[in-house]
Amino acid sequence: MTHRIAVCDDEKNMLRQISSYLDQWQKETGNELEPFFFSSAEDLLQNMDRKTSLVLLDISMGGMTGMDCAKALRAEGFPGEFIFITSMEDYALEGYRVHAFAFLTKPLVYGELKQALGEFTAKHSAKRPAVIPVDTAGGTKIIRISSILYAEVYGRETSFILKDGTRVDSVIQLSSVEEDLARYGFFRCHRSCLVNMKYIENISGTELTMADGSVVPLSKHRAKEFMSSYARFMKVDLR
Repeated sequence: MTHRIAVCDDEKNMLRQISSYLDQWQKETGNELEPFFFSSAEDLLQNMDRKTSLVLLDISMGGMTGMDCAKALRAEGFPGEFIFITSMEDYALEGYRVHAFAFLTKPLVYGELKQALGEFTAKHSAKRPAVIPVDTAGGTKIIRISSILYAEVYGRETSFILKDGTRVDSVIQLSSVEEDLARYGFFRCHRSCLVNMKYIENISGTELTMADGSVVPLSKHRAKEFMSSYARFMKVDLR
């Protein structure tokens, strides 16, 4: 599936950087993008194809701001997503009003854009259920990703705990599936555990309670990053 993306920034160097990052992301992930670049909000409003599915907008530009541009598009009924790129951090409330998908800060870091694009494509992928192949003692088992509560390490094995109570033991390393599952709302909350944030019922200190009542550890060193990722996930998943 090819996603049509509009990128708007009044700095030519920024447009070149984003273009380079988008090329790199496509090569790494195999996803296809069709990007269009605009140097002002006015130009974007006048010329952007309304079938565009994602708009990357600089907030602070000469003339119309990126936020005002987003409001104008929403007033038209534009259904696409917005990722705002800004050096300022005081637009959260306005971002909620236009249903912002994400905020990225300048200077733009490739890893942050990569994560946001991964979350976007995961949300807007084809309706076919996402699955992951897992090597077990009895052969390769295909697991529906949405059925995984969490995965944990025991010795040399990784166990996948599913919603129906099933436990699938595998010889694969947790790190080998971490990046793929992160696109679907999973977070490495501890060196021995990867949780599906969709099924977290309670957060308490250094523990997470899952939908089946089981308790998994939350590393103190990962707590801050976890809370940030969880807040972003909840905003995207519940909208």
